Amino acid sequence: MGFASSVFKLIKYKLSLAVTLSAVAGYFIFTGRTGPNFLLLIGGVFCLAGGSAALNQVQERNRDRLMNRTKYRPIPSGKVRPLAALVIAIGFCAGGSLILWEAGTLPVLLGLLNVLLYNGLYTNLKPRTSFAVLPGGLVGAIPPVIGWTAGGGPLFDPIILFVATLMFLWQMPHFWLLIIRYGKEYEAAGFATLHRKLDDNQIKRLVFWWMTISLVFLLSAPLFGIILQPWLFITLAVMNLVFIGFFYLILFRTTSEKMLRLVFILTNLFLTIVLLALILNSVM
Repeated sequence: MGFASSVFKLIKYKLSLAVTLSAVAGYFIFTGRTGPNFLLLIGGVFCLAGGSAALNQVQERNRDRLMNRTKYRPIPSGKVRPLAALVIAIGFCAGGSLILWEAGTLPVLLGLLNVLLYNGLYTNLKPRTSFAVLPGGLVGAIPPVIGWTAGGGPLFDPIILFVATLMFLWQMPHFWLLIIRYGKEYEAAGFATLHRKLDDNQIKRLVFWWMTISLVFLLSAPLFGIILQPWLFITLAVMNLVFIGFFYLILFRTTSEKMLRLVFILTNLFLTIVLLALILNSVM
């Protein structure tokens, strides 16, 4: 049971499930229903995401030991040896690729591209430049495209490009909020962060305005061909206003660590609600 728990942590199962949800959203937005590739998509994307996450922990194991946030992960804590973690990572990536291959050539190629972006580019750029978040954001944008193409959708359709752009926009505040909370740890471990150029207040303003722009972009969905149910569009619009208000109050009216953590949770929760709303809209 202890080793199994360590494996779940190694593949970052919560993050891998979130990635899988975004792929499922892309699938449903195109098909509006389950189909022969649906379970293949779920299994393939989850395994690839988990394998990529495990490989990332192998790559960053020495830096993880230097940060309180990450020193209890399976490798730095000694629960999983690096070689064993590498074998697990390769196994998950290979298994996920074989499963996705059954869903189509394009989905598996996009999945492998994401592994290359995450483990080959993003991970290696993190110690060198704070702009590593850009390829990191692309990693978050590709899973819904995998789902869309697994359902039979064309690669460059405006609808899926809108969803991918929304996912890309949402990744940036995710990274920057972590920098506000753990910037000193990241710097001490050798990662390049925005703290080399901006202070916390400047990063907060960047996060707030970036999120506001992202929320406005969300409401432009009909311009890209996504026909939202009227009640759903109104609900999202009201949620946007409420979220912006809470975001402003928490970011600029408090310095509490708990409140900053709340912003991080709300940001991820809101995106999850949006993905579920898009799935619901597609099946109605």
